[in-house]
Amino acid sequence: MPEPSDNDQPKLLEEAYQRYRAELRQLFARRLRDPQAVDDLIQAMYVSLKKTRPADAIRDPRRYLFGMAWHLLHDANRRIASERGHLVGCNFDEFDAHAERSNRLWVEDDSSSDYQRAEFDRLLAQLPAACQVAVLRQYRDNRSYAEIAKELGVTSHAVKKYIMRALNHFRMHFKTLQLDARQEGKRG
Repeated sequence: MPEPSDNDQPKLLEEAYQRYRAELRQLFARRLRDPQAVDDLIQAMYVSLKKTRPADAIRDPRRYLFGMAWHLLHDANRRIASERGHLVGCNFDEFDAHAERSNRLWVEDDSSSDYQRAEFDRLLAQLPAACQVAVLRQYRDNRSYAEIAKELGVTSHAVKKYIMRALNHFRMHFKTLQLDARQEGKRG
């Protein structure tokens, strides 16, 4: 029997996939640790089959497909086991009880947020008006560079520079505060 040429390989695999799809699905349904992911794995196999080109000529398409299926199945089961290892079980009644107890303990302290707001306003006032407008429109009003540029009558590139100048100003100020706090900690 003549070996199929490289051009016939994808067609041969496609036909074999269609012929053995039901058997592959049964294999995944029996062996996959997450029964809801069977169709996803079948789809992943099809996509993988379309993307990859076998290095050698395939003599037995069924054997090739089931070998590929076993590799995909192994990888999927390993991923599922890893994900399940990261999950934490939760009883929702117990969760609600913890949440209520936690809410009774929560006390909002606005003193630091008032200080932070005043500090932000003070730093913002140190910037040129164009920088103030640009940074507020970008981060508070969620506007694009183009919208800000139109409002200010400048280019988008200029808006980007204004925002970068403001962010660098904030960064330098807060970096100085962190250094001061560290030095205070070393003295105390």
